[in-house]
Amino acid sequence: MKTISIACLLISYSLTGFSQKLQGDTWAKIKAQGKGTLTMVYYEQPGLIYESNGQIKGVCEDVIEDFVAYVKKKYNKEIKLNYAAKEPVFSNFLKTIQSTNDILGVTNVTVTDERKKILKFTPSFMSNPVVMITHKDAPLISSVNEITTKLAGYSAEMISGSTHTKHIDKIKKEVAPNLSVTYGPSGSEIIKKITTNPKVFTILDLTEYIDAARKQLPVKRQNISFGASEQLAFIMSKGSDWDEIWNEFLTEDYRRSVKYRKNIAENLGANFLNLVK
Repeated sequence: MKTISIACLLISYSLTGFSQKLQGDTWAKIKAQGKGTLTMVYYEQPGLIYESNGQIKGVCEDVIEDFVAYVKKKYNKEIKLNYAAKEPVFSNFLKTIQSTNDILGVTNVTVTDERKKILKFTPSFMSNPVVMITHKDAPLISSVNEITTKLAGYSAEMISGSTHTKHIDKIKKEVAPNLSVTYGPSGSEIIKKITTNPKVFTILDLTEYIDAARKQLPVKRQNISFGASEQLAFIMSKGSDWDEIWNEFLTEDYRRSVKYRKNIAENLGANFLNLVK
């Protein structure tokens, strides 16, 4: 698995001030000059994009490295990768990308028609099921209808700005109108809360549960279906021209390739391959 140094990674910043400082090259400039920089901001996700010992790792990093190799091989253009910063708050991450031209937002953003109105997406780099996560000592449920009985007295915490809020909104409307719902900045923070507060549950991507299970945290996945897996992609502002070359590279053929599937297995485990479409 390839890695990249982030010795100069910026960790904290104000949304407005940071957006003004971010600067990347356009795809048009790289085509014309033969080389340039792809500047990125990322929102950390276990197995997908994260920093370890000064290196960026994960499925997303491997896909981006494959993208750079594709551009070099087909067009003989040199792309330098610049992970400019990590944004720890998901809603701020979305706003930063929306308001800043010529940068790539790297994490597991779900593609939706609503978001397409304000952002550009690459083709999906992965599909990912949505799951309900509780403390390991919580009763097992097989339907959201059991929340008011078996999980009576529980509250929910969701990532602010995530697509998963539609599921909790539906639960409140149709099943549990008195359910208390709060919002957190990230899945990792919410899972951390569940480990210390057994009467909190959440709805997150399966990849977050896989990471928690690997770390042997006291949580478990409930056998609840939330429908079809979500399609995950990288994001850009509406003014970006990087979608042109990403549409060319990130095809179904690439996602069926041995290299891609090896990336998934190395970062998320061989069992996850059965869920990737």
